[in-house]
Amino acid sequence: MDKNIGKKLDGRYEIVKLIGVGGMADVYKANDIVDSRVVAVKILKKEFSENEEFLRRFRNESKAIAVLSHPNIVKVLDVGFTNKIQFIVMEYIEGITLKEYMEKEQRLNWKDAAYFMIQILRALQHAHDRGIVHRDIKPQNIMMLTDGTIKVMDFGIAKFAREEGLTTTAQAIGSVHYISPEQARSDVTDEKSDIYSVGIVLYEMLTGVKPFDTDNPVSVALMHMQTKAKNPREVNPDIPIGLEEIILKAIEKEPCNRYLSAASMINDIEKFKSSPDMVFGYYEEENESDMDNDNKSSESNTKFFKPLNAPSDMNIKKKSTQTVELQNTDTDDSMEEEYVDKRSMFVPILSGVAIVVVIVAVCFIVGLLYNYFGGAASDNKEFVLDDFVGYDYDYVKKTYGNLLIIDTDDEEPVYSKYPKGQIISQEPKAGKTVKPGSSVNVTISAGPKMIELDAIDNSFRAEQAEALLVGKGFEVQQKYIYSESVEANYVIKTTPEARTPLEEGSMVVLYVSKGPVVTEVTVPDLTGKKEDEAREILEDLDLVVLIQRTNSERLEGTVASQSHSPNTKVNTGDEVTLFISTGEPPTQNISIDIPIPPNASGLFTFRAYIDGSLAVEEKDINPQFTTKKTITLKSSGGRKEVTITVLNQSNGKEKQIVKYNLNFDETMKKAITYDDIPGGFEAVDGLKAPAVTTQAVTSPTMTTSVTTIANGETEKTQTFANETTATAGE
Repeated sequence: MDKNIGKKLDGRYEIVKLIGVGGMADVYKANDIVDSRVVAVKILKKEFSENEEFLRRFRNESKAIAVLSHPNIVKVLDVGFTNKIQFIVMEYIEGITLKEYMEKEQRLNWKDAAYFMIQILRALQHAHDRGIVHRDIKPQNIMMLTDGTIKVMDFGIAKFAREEGLTTTAQAIGSVHYISPEQARSDVTDEKSDIYSVGIVLYEMLTGVKPFDTDNPVSVALMHMQTKAKNPREVNPDIPIGLEEIILKAIEKEPCNRYLSAASMINDIEKFKSSPDMVFGYYEEENESDMDNDNKSSESNTKFFKPLNAPSDMNIKKKSTQTVELQNTDTDDSMEEEYVDKRSMFVPILSGVAIVVVIVAVCFIVGLLYNYFGGAASDNKEFVLDDFVGYDYDYVKKTYGNLLIIDTDDEEPVYSKYPKGQIISQEPKAGKTVKPGSSVNVTISAGPKMIELDAIDNSFRAEQAEALLVGKGFEVQQKYIYSESVEANYVIKTTPEARTPLEEGSMVVLYVSKGPVVTEVTVPDLTGKKEDEAREILEDLDLVVLIQRTNSERLEGTVASQSHSPNTKVNTGDEVTLFISTGEPPTQNISIDIPIPPNASGLFTFRAYIDGSLAVEEKDINPQFTTKKTITLKSSGGRKEVTITVLNQSNGKEKQIVKYNLNFDETMKKAITYDDIPGGFEAVDGLKAPAVTTQAVTSPTMTTSVTTIANGETEKTQTFANETTATAGE
């Protein structure tokens, strides 16, 4: 059994279980009993605790990550260095490595790859701004949380780039499949070494393979130094051209031809995301005349980089012929250990490489001098000004100091998306022709504006929290999860945590409660049950009960109907409406239009009877002013007989003109019997006297229809169809 399990470090970190094994340290899950949280504890292996080199590396890691505070970097919480044990306490990450995710997915689509890569580069830029070079970027050292957040970890061989005395003597280098050419040579490494490793990771994300991969670590290291990688689109044609250019620029052999910073690479990825069809124009096809005869057949489709037009001292680095020693930092890469045993064959190879590099460098210097000055004596030859935006100010000033006057008049800090110290604008602009000694005024970025994240707890509704964060300059993403303790639509937590300093425009994830876990239930048949009983049944099913009163012939206080039919499946928390009977039968309003014959004359009264009882009486109807009369009836209780009569007010004669058999409980009402309306008017002497001569008389025939309107009322219409008959006149 592992002897560290059960130990309590510094009286507070109780070791629970082993969760990871590395080359020089083991990682454990532990409980911090002081702060009541789960942490990760990295403990240096006992066999290395007396080795000064390993102690230096381990302490350097704690020193490196202690100065880093970024949402995409695993946070260090505590360190402990005693004679008996060396450990680092870090935040505990629930997730998998990027390597595991890549193996599962085989190839990533470009959107996911870009999303992960921007997070990795932001973490590296944060480290680089503080003078820290990771030197071991690989998918195994990158954690991915369940929400897609990336966390860079394992700064075990990180180097403080600005410290004195750290030169090529350091023998610990990164995993051989991802190391930069200068790392393979044990040469001086800087931020561009991490850029190279990131480019290799992006290559593998999108193609599913490593650009250089054999069973021999020595061969892989030589490939990084000497062999041109196959273009990503030759492996996966679905990769967009612009993204391929980004990869190829990141994995250039010469550091000066790569991106100057992680921020510059982020900038290109963001440009590509906004326009996936774009082409940066970093590369062009090689002419066959430019290639060695030995390579024409095998590399006819390769491309070359057109580097920044800059003085020679920015492009040439002294190459070391020192023997390279690789030390494995990942137990998954055990084959790399063979590298140490094969050093003897590597020395002459590297020596040959160094000689070739020197020859190329001399040729390159001569070519640049000719391009800039037209010969050594032409000091005043004009040249085209380069684009300095995205470059480090100190770097540009050092590089161009003998050719141009690089100056800035920034009095107040200028915050931008560019890292601190990078140039964000210049005057004159790039592309203008200038003479040596000309002045170029530049604006320098103070870096992104840092804003402290507010404390947002479950007293905030989601929309309130989002408005607050957007007002502070953050982007917000809401994620809804179930919670037994936090009310639905209220904030559970934020990622990153409160009080974390973040760059303006950073993404903040709001975790919002969906309420308790939802389960599916079946709505029972509650018709006829008492209100309290029905309510209790639904509430026991965790349903929300709504009550409405309705007229019904069912007993007062019982369920007349329900919003969801019996046996309907619903989720807990859903609303169900119960319609409770008032005990009064439902009523219907029916409107009936009575057409008046065109030859009617006099004053009339219409009377409507329901089952023989007078229900409505409409008086003083004058045919001179209207062609129809609308009568509205209201009743309930099922089928009823409706009759309507016409009364001639001048002689008191009354005649039935309409008869219906209607069901007031049904939605649609249908007329059963139609009487003769013109005949009724004639029977009460309500028609004009006919003319003396014989003439064609049109007898209107009525057609009646009844329809129901929205509130249960009906609309009844009657029309006359003319029938011609012969009538004898007086």
